[in-house]
Amino acid sequence: MKFQSSITHKIAVFTLIGLLSVSESLILNPSVFADTKKDQQLVGQLSLTGLVTVNEKKAINGTAVFSDARLKVACAVGNRATVNLGRLGRIEMTPGSQMVLKFSDGVISGDLVMGKIVVSSSPGVKVAINTPEGISASDGKGLSVLAVATQRGVRCVPVMATQSASATALGSGALAAILLGAGGTAVAGAVVSSQAQASNPNP
Repeated sequence: MKFQSSITHKIAVFTLIGLLSVSESLILNPSVFADTKKDQQLVGQLSLTGLVTVNEKKAINGTAVFSDARLKVACAVGNRATVNLGRLGRIEMTPGSQMVLKFSDGVISGDLVMGKIVVSSSPGVKVAINTPEGISASDGKGLSVLAVATQRGVRCVPVMATQSASATALGSGALAAILLGAGGTAVAGAVVSSQAQASNPNP
């Protein structure tokens, strides 16, 4: 009986020593907690159509997107990217858009360099997107759909691919519209006038 009691006592002592050792290890090594926190880091998932890059590397559907990622959607008709952030919401990017996306628990933010994006966020998630013109923000009090655009940088004008390799002639109206978009009002007027005269040679 005394022998069994002695064994039980020794087991209890060794168990206590083991628990104290584990506790000391956790106190002296806070990196253990840091690693756990890192494992819980939010990660977005990319779905795309066309050419999209993440941190200058060509992306595919399902590419993981971490905070501070640099996203670019090539300027071509049909190109598009959506970053799904799970419970936070999602970001939709149009052709020619470029941004640095940042996110954490309860916040979606970033810097829009070019183009247009739409940020859909869940209740309780604040949104703040910087652009060269200012900041577009949402307070997170409810569901939010925030469209953000900038006119700075190179303007993306997606070109529709044609079946023919030959050049396509533009009508005067279309050409004038492009010139007006570029700020060439006087030139656009001259083009329309010359086109009209060419189609009506007799005064």
